[in-house]
Amino acid sequence: MSSIYFIALPLLFGFATPIFAKFGKNGIAYSSVLLQASLFLLSIQLFVTMDKSIIEVIAIAPPLGIALILDNVSIFFVMLFTFLVLMGSLYYLKLREKNPYQNEAKFFILINMLLASAIGLVLSSDIFNIYVFFEIAGISAYILSAYRKTPKALEAGLKYLITGAIASIFLVFAIALIYLHLGTLNLALISQGFTALESDIKLLISLFLLIGFGLKVEIFPLNFWVTDIYEGSDAFTDAFFSAVVVKAYLFVFFHIVYLFLPHKEFTLFLLYLGAVSMLIAEIVALRQTNLKRLFAYSSLGQVGLLFVAFSMQEAVSITAGLYILLAHSLAKMVIFLSLASLFEKYKKEDISLFKEMNSPFLRNIIIISMLSLLGIPLLAGFVGKFLLLKSIAFSGLFVLLGLLVLASLIESVYYFKIIGFMFSKEERGEKFSLSTLQRAVLLTLTLGIILIGIAPFLISDFIATASSVMIDVRSYQNLLLGAN
Repeated sequence: MSSIYFIALPLLFGFATPIFAKFGKNGIAYSSVLLQASLFLLSIQLFVTMDKSIIEVIAIAPPLGIALILDNVSIFFVMLFTFLVLMGSLYYLKLREKNPYQNEAKFFILINMLLASAIGLVLSSDIFNIYVFFEIAGISAYILSAYRKTPKALEAGLKYLITGAIASIFLVFAIALIYLHLGTLNLALISQGFTALESDIKLLISLFLLIGFGLKVEIFPLNFWVTDIYEGSDAFTDAFFSAVVVKAYLFVFFHIVYLFLPHKEFTLFLLYLGAVSMLIAEIVALRQTNLKRLFAYSSLGQVGLLFVAFSMQEAVSITAGLYILLAHSLAKMVIFLSLASLFEKYKKEDISLFKEMNSPFLRNIIIISMLSLLGIPLLAGFVGKFLLLKSIAFSGLFVLLGLLVLASLIESVYYFKIIGFMFSKEERGEKFSLSTLQRAVLLTLTLGIILIGIAPFLISDFIATASSVMIDVRSYQNLLLGAN
C-alpha cells in the first residue's frame, strides 16, 4: 500500500463530490466518512506490516525530486490524524441534523483538505513541499474559521488569513536563504550542509523559521491571535484546530530543529520560551468566561508544555511529549465536540453554561478530559507529564520545573472552577441527551484517555521507538539520500 493515498485521496475527494451527490443528500457526508475510515484502516495496516522506514519517491529520486518518508514517528501522526478526523466526522453526522453547515459539499472538501495537508506536513522530506502543505492547511483553516459567516466568524477568518500570510512570508524568506546558500531544498542535504554556513546566515534562517512556524505553533509571544480565532470559529472546527492542525505544525518545526537548526546553542531559550508560554496562557485563562476562549488558552498552555518536552532533545522527554500530545488531542476533541452540542442546545457560550447543563454523560466525560489534561494519575495526561517532569528534574533544571508546576497549579484552579459549576445546586435546564452515534464517538475518545492512563505499556514500545526515530538525524539522512 502506498503512503501517497493519505494525501492524494483526501485532495481528490473534491473532484468526486458531484458523483457522491447523486446518491442523495447524505451521499457526500457518508462518502467522506467512508474515505476517512479507509485511510485510518490503511494506516493501521501499514503500522502492523511496516518493519522498517519507507521512502516513497513521487517524482524523480531525491535529492532533486519529491519523496515521502513513512517511519515510526510519521505513522504515529498519520494514525492519530486519520482517527481524530474520522471521529469528528462521525460526530457531525448527527450534529448536522439540527445545525448543519451551509454547502456541506464544500465543508467536507475543506475537512479532507485539512487532513491531507496535516499528513503531508509530517511525511514531506523537502522544505518546499512542507511550505506547499503549510499553505494548503492555512487556506483550509482560514475558510473553516469563517464558515458560519457570523461577524465574529468573519473577523476570525480575516485575522487567521493575515496572520497566516505573515507566517508564510517569513517561511518563504527562510527557504530562499537556504536555497541561495546551499542549492537544495532536501532536508537531508540541508542537514549536512547547514553547519558550514556563516553564523549570521544561520541565525537569520533560524529566526525566520522560528517566526514563521512560531505563529502557527502558537507559541508566546506569537500566539496573540489564537484565542480570537477559537472564539469566532465554530466549536466543531475548533476541535480540528486544537487536536490536529497545531500538532502537525509542531512536529514539522521540531523535525527541522533536530535536522539542521543550531538547537544545541538555543536549548535553554527554547525550553524557557515554552515554559513562559505555558505560564502566561494559564494565567490569562483564569480571567476568561467565554468557554471557547478559556479552552483556547488551555490549548496554548499545553502547546507550551509540548514545546518544553520536544526542546529537551532527549529520547525520554520526546517520549513524554508524544504521550502529552496524544492525551491532549483526545481530550480536546472530547471537549470541543461536547461544546458544539451544548452551544447548539443552550444557545450560550459563557462558563455559566455548566450550571445550566443537564447531561450527566457530558459532565462525566468533560471532567475526565480536564483531569487528564491536569495530569491526574490513571489518565493519559499523567503519563507524559510524569515522564517530562522527571526528565527535567534529573537534568537539574529546577527553575524550569518550578515554572511548569506553577502553571499546572494555575490550570487546576479554573478546571476545578468549571467542575464546581457542573455540580452547583442551581436549577438545571432541560435534560439533554446525545444520539447513540455521538455518545459512541465521545465514549471511544474517553476510553482511549482512560486506557492509555491505566495501561501505557500497551503503546510504550511504539512511542519509545517513534521518539528515537524523531531525533535520529543520521538514519534519516541515510534513508533519504540512500534512495538516490
